[in-house]
Amino acid sequence: MTALQRHRRPAVWAILAITLTALLAGLATGSAYADPDPGNSKLVLVLDSSGSMKEPAGDGQTKIVAARTALGRVMTKLPAEAEVGLRVYGATVFKRSQPGACTDTQLTVPIGTDNRPQLQAAIAKYKPYGETPIGYALQQAAKDLGPTGQRTIVLVSDGEATCAPDPCEVARSIAKQGIDLKIDVVGFRVGGKARTQLQCVAREGRGDYYDADSTIDLEAGLDRLSTRAFRPFRISGTPIHGGPQQEGAPVVAPGHYSDTFGGDETALYYLIKRSIKGSTLRAGVSFRRIPSEELVVQAEVKLKTLGGDQCGWSYPRVFGSDQGLATGTASSWSDWQKECADEEQLVLTVSPGKDFRELKGVPFELRIDEEPPVTSTANLPAEAGDPVWTQMPGTTPREIVPGSSFPDAPLLEPGSYKTTIMPGELQLYRVKADWGQRIQAQFTVPKLGAATSEALGGTRYLDTALISPIGEDVYSVFAKNVPGGAGKRGVLTRQGTVQAITTKEIRYLNRNGANNQDTGTSMPGEYYVAVSLTRKDNDRAFTVPITLTVGVVGTPGTGKPEYVDGATPVAGTSVTPSPTATPSESGNENENGSTPQAGGPVQGNPPNSTDTTPIALIAGLSGGGVVLLLVGALALLRLRRKPAITQPSATAWRSGPQQYPNHPNPSGHPNQRGQRPSQPPYN
Repeated sequence: MTALQRHRRPAVWAILAITLTALLAGLATGSAYADPDPGNSKLVLVLDSSGSMKEPAGDGQTKIVAARTALGRVMTKLPAEAEVGLRVYGATVFKRSQPGACTDTQLTVPIGTDNRPQLQAAIAKYKPYGETPIGYALQQAAKDLGPTGQRTIVLVSDGEATCAPDPCEVARSIAKQGIDLKIDVVGFRVGGKARTQLQCVAREGRGDYYDADSTIDLEAGLDRLSTRAFRPFRISGTPIHGGPQQEGAPVVAPGHYSDTFGGDETALYYLIKRSIKGSTLRAGVSFRRIPSEELVVQAEVKLKTLGGDQCGWSYPRVFGSDQGLATGTASSWSDWQKECADEEQLVLTVSPGKDFRELKGVPFELRIDEEPPVTSTANLPAEAGDPVWTQMPGTTPREIVPGSSFPDAPLLEPGSYKTTIMPGELQLYRVKADWGQRIQAQFTVPKLGAATSEALGGTRYLDTALISPIGEDVYSVFAKNVPGGAGKRGVLTRQGTVQAITTKEIRYLNRNGANNQDTGTSMPGEYYVAVSLTRKDNDRAFTVPITLTVGVVGTPGTGKPEYVDGATPVAGTSVTPSPTATPSESGNENENGSTPQAGGPVQGNPPNSTDTTPIALIAGLSGGGVVLLLVGALALLRLRRKPAITQPSATAWRSGPQQYPNHPNPSGHPNQRGQRPSQPPYN
């Protein structure tokens, strides 16, 4: 570290103290929403013990004293079942020229649940001393965590490595050990090469990077940092390997899988086997977004017949900023390609396309479901029109812990919730909706205080989205009387903002629509509400208070179709955590008899309904291959019937994307009929 770096960080260790408390307190902070298997999570904290720790940290303390104080407090709050270990580097060899300086790292406390006295003792002995071998320390930390389970490395640093190997290359190598291992990094007043290096470690390690500039900034975000540190973006699903060509490609049943993009433009092939003629197959792919300013990723998700006839395809659509995700979908439903409904097998291809360099080695989720054909569409409601916003009665907001990926998105009842959001962060929530219902979501940011307004730095954008169970962007573009006006992007200033979005009513015949807002609302299930706050270069760590009000409008079960021979849709098995929050009280019905958003949520089959809604596909598949076999067997038992099939009627296929007056195509990617967007996505 240079003298200039030391001069610029007089209070850096005080910042570190608070950040460590924030990160580790995630193990101690009670959450209303549990991870799928919290008992299978392990954390190793990797700390710098270089000589710069002797410097003042502000408030009359040195950095090391501040660190000891923070760590000591955190250890007393950790629950007994939390598996935590402590590794330090630069603690025993003073100069880089001395032997062992670049391998100077020790696991001072092995990972365990009964090691609190040892952790406290190690913290008391924690002293500043030597060099900064970050790369080697990360290699050893990965070994500490072992090969299985949800594993997290938290690296804390205020400068760049002084020894080989390159920490960024090490992080890339560690990430190959599995989708359940990630590296979070906290950087303090770092700039130039140091900041770039630490950001690279987090990016390649599939973790999150946190910047901090002052103690005040960190104090403001303490609660949020403590929970987000252990809710990173996760990929889940049964591992599978797509083939390089159609011949010999793996045959998959409806379910939930994970795979990884290769290193070139070669597509990955999968064969999806139908259980019944005429069924609708839907496939969705999701992954962490790549660094880009574009709203679509130039990868491709395609569903074709064995003979190569196209059924549906899309470019993955981006949600959120640098901590966001991308989703692409394809459906076999086609009103112009009969073979897409008749063939026993279809071919799914996932190609990195023009973005293959950025997508190299990026893991993705693959969700597949199957919906049987209906006996008749004669009595089903027509395609849903543009909805009119229903006013939502105010309720006392409850604290909520947001998700950062599909598997950990909390399931919300209709009502109001409060949390905070950080720049660059994407938050996800689940809301269940039935046939005949639609989802409303309103985000409210109050007038900001002086400190937050200063950190805001003028104008920001609050981006919102509604995502279907399979991953389509489904907000209704031309909904009427929506708070905040049309569109998904709200302008945030120190005066606050209100931004709201809604879906169309869920109807079977929405599948005949021209855009995702139609086709994506043709099935009931667990939809996703997303929100993100734009980031600026060199942002400090700060949080913005936000209230989310969720509503489900409409009578559940209205327009529910009858499937042939009583068959039911088949989807992947959910392991998404269930909420423990108390459900909201039911509200009054409005004048047309439907229940507004303050009414009771859809839980299982609603009254006067025999619906068996498919489980949300983006959640993890529990039980690995055994459950996969059971799901496949269940599909065959439920769907393989031989009655005469009445195919749903379909409108004439449109030769191109529907054009809206004065608006570009509102779809973030082509709809499931394979129509390519002719203009940039609507915001």
